[in-house]
Amino acid sequence: MEITVNQIIDYYAHASVTFLDVFTNKIEAGRMDAGRTTAPGKCGLVIPLAGRANFSFNGTTYTMEPGMVVHAGPQMPIEINVIGEKVWEYAVVHYHVSPEVGALFPLTQQHFLINTGDNTKIINFVQQLLESYSMPGSMATFKSKTLFMNLVEAILVSAKMKVLDTTSEMMEQVLQYIHENHAKPLSITKIAQEFAVERRRFADLFEQHTGMNPSSYLTEYRIRRAKDLLQSCDSTIAEIAECVGYLDCFYFSRVFKKCTGLSPTMYRKMMNEEARYV
Repeated sequence: MEITVNQIIDYYAHASVTFLDVFTNKIEAGRMDAGRTTAPGKCGLVIPLAGRANFSFNGTTYTMEPGMVVHAGPQMPIEINVIGEKVWEYAVVHYHVSPEVGALFPLTQQHFLINTGDNTKIINFVQQLLESYSMPGSMATFKSKTLFMNLVEAILVSAKMKVLDTTSEMMEQVLQYIHENHAKPLSITKIAQEFAVERRRFADLFEQHTGMNPSSYLTEYRIRRAKDLLQSCDSTIAEIAECVGYLDCFYFSRVFKKCTGLSPTMYRKMMNEEARYV
């Protein structure tokens, strides 16, 4: 099951997390590290710093490089295969969620990808956290806790912005698809399938992007095109209906009147009369 950015944000917003430790590791190009598990009783964020590697948790492989973060639960079998000719370098930030609280938040026991995109702020927080954690004293411990939460916030904000950017690009493609195919039999389910998005989620994303639900947008676009055709050509109402995706002329007329307050025939007549006085 895909874990969304909003689910991850909800998790960190409501689960009481406690910073534990942080470390970095390097593996030479062409090397493999296997036969180990993640730490017991700890959750972790794996943050790539340089290079690329196939990082597997419980047999699920993530191709990792800077610009992404992977969350891992406790005691998961791990395997690392370095890709390419560069040294693979990464940081691991461990945190703890109490067992009682963890039972309410299944994400503590799961591995999942957080796509952040390149963000120097994340790397800077990791470096500051490494430095603070290496220092003795209560003030350094307090600073490490603060930096950990700043790091998590930076990761979540970047992931949210990445989703919004990706969604915006996809929705622009959806709008172009509707404009180019409005004369064909279209349904919201068909459009959602075309873009490999679950129907309800597709409708939510579309409304966030346009301020309209997809059905209303499709109808409004078709009626707008029909109005243009009624003014610019002598085609019959039935022909115009078919040109904008309505095979049933009577249904088209009902929809047109509902949207404009006029039947297609009356609208054409009104436009023709207005044109005489221009």
